[in-house]
Amino acid sequence: MSLPARFHLPSMKLSPLCLSLCLVSAIACKHKSEIKSYDVAKDAPTAASETASPADPHAGMPGMAAGAPVGGDPHAGLSAEQLAAAGAGLSATPEFVDSAPAHWKKQPLSPMRLASYHVEGDGGAMTDISFSILRRAPGSTLANVNRWRDQLGQPPLDEAALKTQSQAIKSSFGDAIAVDIEGITPTGDPLKDGRLIGAIADEGDNAWFFKMRGNAALTATEKANFLKWIETVKPAPPGTAAPATPTAPTAPTAPTAPTAAAPAAAAVAGDGSLAWKVPDGWVLAPAGATRYATFNVAGAEGAKAELAISHFPGDVGGDLANVNRWRQQIGLAAVEAAALPPLVTKLSAGTVSFSLIDATGAEARLVAAWTRHGADTWFFKFSGSPALVAAEKAKFTAFIESVRFTKPE
Repeated sequence: MSLPARFHLPSMKLSPLCLSLCLVSAIACKHKSEIKSYDVAKDAPTAASETASPADPHAGMPGMAAGAPVGGDPHAGLSAEQLAAAGAGLSATPEFVDSAPAHWKKQPLSPMRLASYHVEGDGGAMTDISFSILRRAPGSTLANVNRWRDQLGQPPLDEAALKTQSQAIKSSFGDAIAVDIEGITPTGDPLKDGRLIGAIADEGDNAWFFKMRGNAALTATEKANFLKWIETVKPAPPGTAAPATPTAPTAPTAPTAPTAAAPAAAAVAGDGSLAWKVPDGWVLAPAGATRYATFNVAGAEGAKAELAISHFPGDVGGDLANVNRWRQQIGLAAVEAAALPPLVTKLSAGTVSFSLIDATGAEARLVAAWTRHGADTWFFKFSGSPALVAAEKAKFTAFIESVRFTKPE
């Protein structure tokens, strides 16, 4: 323990016992003054594993570049150690109330998210909104703003520049610093990325994060709604239940109106739209805001792979655009339309036909399958260490063959 400069011990000799008692008393007083009570998710440290996985929470989204988190993880870019420290001491799930615009679609929560929405625009444009907390927030407000700027390929600011490029807004958690950052990395998808509007409210040992990130034009359009929404987010009054938030079910639910018989031992997943048989060794992980489900696979010597399952309205740009985005994510060049058919194979799952590609880059391999069901396109993207993806490809194929849609088109 270091003593403040103004603290001077009397110029007299003290016994070791006296010194020890002084130090213990000082520590006890400081500890007592810092005790606060917060109800925040106990499993928050698990977000570290999400950040460390081979793909970010949006990797299942067509066009999301590997390693370039968009929207889904409000604390992307923090190390596992920082996130673990930030989650230390957190206990039960908090209850909050808010008033979101009617067109914002509520999304499942992840360990670090206390509120989650996304907004869809024309032509597949999308933006993602989140509210979260970190205890003993890693870094200063400037450090967190610069982390966001780095995600959009923008250079860092200094304190003087931050003052000129931010605004102070009110929140239930104190004054917040809000920033509006526009930019995109070379591998980013303009439909899902290009602008980030975020606000950080510091309160003692905690920081509260409000973040909207997505298509530049759509995010700009939603800016006024976002800033108004921040003002509505507040702890639920004692004895008041917070609005229900969709979360992944803890137990399978019975399928309704199946379109084809599911294989034996298949589990109904998510909201009951799909059933499948999970391969041995595959571990179900938090899905994130824009995913239907996520599975992690571990191999020898720390090798990792991940299956991201998602669905979006329409064809999300078409097969060529989606395949080229995936290829670019693993460092491969885009292909022309004429070169696409030889790269795509077909795979049957009951009465459903899937398209499938297999591409290997210098450091990653990607096997992806997709199909249309009703108005949506469903994507199953398996990516990670080339050797591990190769070893698990047969399981991936079997998994796709076991997929059954349990709801009619």
